[in-house]
Order: sequence, then C-alpha cells, then structure tokens
Amino acid sequence: MTRLLIIALLVILGTRASLYAAEAGAIWNGLSSRHHEQLSAGKPLVIEENAPNLPWPRFIIYHLVNAPASKVAAVFWDSELDPKYVPNCLSVSIVSRPRPWIHDAKYTLKMPMFLPDEVYVSRNELSRPSPEIYEIRWKVLESRYTKSCSGNLRIEPHGEHGEKSLLRYSNLVEPGSRIAGLMRSKAGAQVIESVQALVHQVDQEMAGSPGLIEMQLEMLEKALHQAN
Repeated sequence: MTRLLIIALLVILGTRASLYAAEAGAIWNGLSSRHHEQLSAGKPLVIEENAPNLPWPRFIIYHLVNAPASKVAAVFWDSELDPKYVPNCLSVSIVSRPRPWIHDAKYTLKMPMFLPDEVYVSRNELSRPSPEIYEIRWKVLESRYTKSCSGNLRIEPHGEHGEKSLLRYSNLVEPGSRIAGLMRSKAGAQVIESVQALVHQVDQEMAGSPGLIEMQLEMLEKALHQAN
C-alpha cells in the first residue's frame, strides 16, 4: 500500500511539473521559428496590434534576457530605480502601498518639443501565476496626457535550466489630446527603448551590482510571500 501511495504521489508531482514546464514555455511556443531566430540573435520582437477606435496600437515587445526570470522581475518591480535607466524618466516616487504586492507610483517623464513634462500615477501589481513565471500589471490612475493606459510584463524562464528568460511587454494607451495622438511613432520608439533599457539594466546589475540585485530579489520575494 505504501509503495502504491508513493507511486501515485510521484505521478501527481510529475504531472504538475509537466504542467509548469508547459506553462513556462507558453510565450516561446506561441511564436514562429522566424521569431525565434530574431530573438535568439538578441533582437527585440515588436508587434503592433491595432486597437479599434484608438489612434495608437497596442505595442507588444518580446526580448530574451541573459538572466533568470526572477531577477528580471526584481529589477522591473524596483520602480524607484527607473530614472537611472529608463529613457526620459525624470523621477519616480511611491505614493502608496495598498497591499505589499501593489504600489501606486508617481512618474514624471520628459516630453518632446515644447510640451510640459508628463506626470502620471500608475498602480502596479505583482503576481506569480506559477512557480517560475512572474507578471506585473499596471493601470494609470491619473495622467496629464492620456485618457487611459494599461499593460503588463510577463516573464518566463528560458533555456534548459532557466538560466535565461523571455519577457513579453504589452501596453495600450488612449491619448487624451490631439497632440498626443500625432505622436504614434514616438510612442512606439519609446516603448522599444524602455524594454531594451530594462534588459541592459539587468545585464549591468548581473555583471557589476550583485548586492543591488540581491536586495531587489528580497523585495520581490517579500511582496510575493505576503500575496500568497
């Protein structure tokens, strides 16, 4: 009887492990071989999905990162670090923490031409859908230039031992003015630059700031632990 129980337990654990593995590779498996080649070459994959009745599309960016998924999530979750590496980000401050895994942050972005700086408040929510996958969702609560903005960053392990990760960044903005509506190409470039800046920041921390990334991992795990 004991042996049968052990065998049954192993079958259950094996099934769960297979499900986790399948889920962990869901993003990669949903892309074409041509996309795989592009990502494996270190290039971002950019997809624009037209949104009905909106001047801007949904921007979706895929990128491979030479770091585990947990470390990519940890760097991104550290919102107050954004001004150090995100293009045109002047300042970020946490204004409230409704839950340990949720924070509202106030961002100030430099705008092109004659426009005053963009100032907005975004609610960011951290989750771990499965043991190896991380997701951060955001929704803009207040903004000078946009009617609405929402998106998410999903990070899954990549490679035989999860030593790399694949991220998918998705964002949809509804501009709140004609001027913003005319800046579609600028918005697309900004999204791509921001994702590439995140990848570069992770590389930099992995190579030269192990203390910083360990601190960020502690912050990430603390938030996730209290979410469960």
